[in-house]
Amino acid sequence: MNEKEMNIDETESKKERIGELLEKREEYANNGEIEKEIEVLRELRILFKSVFGVESEENIKILTELGNSLKYIGKFKEAIRLLARAENIIIKKYGEDSMAFVMCNANMAEVYRIMRNYDKVEEKYFKAIKTYKKNNFKNTYIFAGICNNLGLVYEENKCYQDSINWQKRALKELKDLRDRDSEIQSAIVLSNMVKPYVKLKEKELAEITMDETLGILKKEIGEYSTLYSNILNNWSNVYFEDKDYKKSLELLEKCEKICRIMLGTENKNYGDILKKIETVKKEVNKKKIEQYVWKNQIIKKVKN
Repeated sequence: MNEKEMNIDETESKKERIGELLEKREEYANNGEIEKEIEVLRELRILFKSVFGVESEENIKILTELGNSLKYIGKFKEAIRLLARAENIIIKKYGEDSMAFVMCNANMAEVYRIMRNYDKVEEKYFKAIKTYKKNNFKNTYIFAGICNNLGLVYEENKCYQDSINWQKRALKELKDLRDRDSEIQSAIVLSNMVKPYVKLKEKELAEITMDETLGILKKEIGEYSTLYSNILNNWSNVYFEDKDYKKSLELLEKCEKICRIMLGTENKNYGDILKKIETVKKEVNKKKIEQYVWKNQIIKKVKN
């Protein structure tokens, strides 16, 4: 076997290994085993670079995937470094006026968001938006996602009206698509608007938004889904934080019913929901006692 044949054989062996690793990666991703997934991505990064080349689309993708995954285990510096490498290749290969550049900046923004480096978050997101608008790109899902994420950034910074404004912009982008995916995405965006409305004391708008969200989800994926129950659970947390324990309990009890049917009573997540219900019930009863005591005190004062 000559040198050329040996190189071909080695490349084929690496490609076979890539196929095996991609299957493992999917398995780990589906099971939520993030650290094992990252180990696979690290090996894939070496193989992709060797087989496809430094400036290949495949290498950009693996740098991006690994960078995005590392943020979930707190490896922020490494995540930014890998995404910056991807950005350099993108600029060289496609230029800054490209959708790949938009996506890369959006990915970096999300790492900075988890780091709570909000100046960098805005810088990266606004750079992505500027490039998107300048080139009149037409990828609605990507732009709506950026608007939604900016809304979450402003919510985290307690700028609730700004948060709502960006969520409304995301909804506007999704409005004309009218397919199943865009409807589900719209429901997610709407669900994110509930907390800002509650914080702004716009309780009626929060109720309307919840009804609209659940209406869409019932139609598109049904009540008995992880997304539906997670949204109810998140809203329950919002109302608990706002000390509206009665509403928090109402939402949790809906969540409990769905999880009981979906997961069964032996499931850990179902058990966690029951514990939360007990906690909220204690607060509801405590509030009732406080109101009763307060009422009696007022009656005594009036009589005296």
